[in-house]
Amino acid sequence: MNFSETLTFGGLFEFSPDSKYFAINRSSNLNIYQIKTTELVFSFPLLDIPSQILWSPNSELILAVCQKKNTLQLFSCINRDWNGRIVMSPTGISRVFWTPDSYHVGVVTDFNLRVSIWNLCDMIVYHIKNPKFEDKGLSFNSDGKFMLLAERSECKDYIGIYFTGDWSVVNHFAIDGIDIEDAFWANDTTIIIIDSCVTYQLLIYSPLGYLVARHRPYDNGLGIKSYSLSANGVFLSVGSYDQSARIFSKISWRFLTEFEHKTEGLNQNVHVYKEEEYKEGFTDEKLYSRFVVQNTPQKLPSIKVPKDKPNPPIGVGACEWSCNSAYLATRNGNFYIDNNPNVVWIWKMNDLSLSTILIETQNLKNFEWSPKSLHLVFCTGTGRMFFWGSEGASVCEVPLESKDFKVNKVKWSPDGSCIFACDKTRFMIGYPKFDILEAPNENYF
Repeated sequence: MNFSETLTFGGLFEFSPDSKYFAINRSSNLNIYQIKTTELVFSFPLLDIPSQILWSPNSELILAVCQKKNTLQLFSCINRDWNGRIVMSPTGISRVFWTPDSYHVGVVTDFNLRVSIWNLCDMIVYHIKNPKFEDKGLSFNSDGKFMLLAERSECKDYIGIYFTGDWSVVNHFAIDGIDIEDAFWANDTTIIIIDSCVTYQLLIYSPLGYLVARHRPYDNGLGIKSYSLSANGVFLSVGSYDQSARIFSKISWRFLTEFEHKTEGLNQNVHVYKEEEYKEGFTDEKLYSRFVVQNTPQKLPSIKVPKDKPNPPIGVGACEWSCNSAYLATRNGNFYIDNNPNVVWIWKMNDLSLSTILIETQNLKNFEWSPKSLHLVFCTGTGRMFFWGSEGASVCEVPLESKDFKVNKVKWSPDGSCIFACDKTRFMIGYPKFDILEAPNENYF
């Protein structure tokens, strides 16, 4: 893998949706670079250190949130002379989002008082009261014509459906749940409701307000911890505190199978890769790393976690689908600490079975599938990146000149051509040599 030079930044990084640029913050400046050459293209001055940067869906505009100033600053990557500013004082800023048409900016105010939606063409502003969340419970359908918003009013949960043409309400209905945690579109005809984690309850509603399905696999236990829709629109994976990932069909909304994260009694057909550190020669003090194929272990490495404390670090805390929905990668617990803090589980959907287990020497930080091929990248806070694909597992060392560079986060570009890797204050761009731009050969659906 080839790498760019190491650059410093202030902690914010975003690829443009068209994969031509990436944006970072450096002090009170917003810098735009070309992805292929890492050449600085634009540098925009800001009022303060930004708390968030967001590209518009068409990649023409970029927005910086100066939360301390209660101000949004907008810049154009097509016309350098164009810029805009939205001042939200005194309501404050809790969350900012773009609408799919790239002509509206939405702002959730402090204390979730309302959602303000600004039209960038004529600067008309629309207000929607009582959003329940600041960072979830808001999504758009496939063509962007309708917005779903989870709302809380008079101690009850509601779903509001709004037409994005004039932001008028299309439907508004109450939810038969305890205290919903999230709501989002499954497709244009169904809505997924995640109920409170104190009980396992998955609710499926139609936009008209009818309850389509309800799933409660068990009672008297903590419920849903993570969830993810497959890329091909066929499956919904739901990770729970009982250390299982349940798969539901998006066609009939029936339960299909349960992936149990057992530490003992693994199938002999499971491929197991274990990271091993070694030294080259007697004088070289640097530790290198490689994956070694293991016999199916009798028991996976795990730690005992306290179950008598709030929010215990147990259960399936991450579910990520491959780009063609042929594989599901899971993490048994929260990142940094859990039952199996250094294990990645990969399940294959053609026969609904466990395919691969990857055992690391250090705890996992994050993992992410390529958006264009069957390659999973993950990191453990060391000077390495790890890959898994249908051909096997591999280790990639960061360049030697990048001393003390610890990879704490990895992220693919939208076109899958490169990978962002960062530590606390530095980052670099990796350019994989394998052909990641071809369409995946495996597609079972």
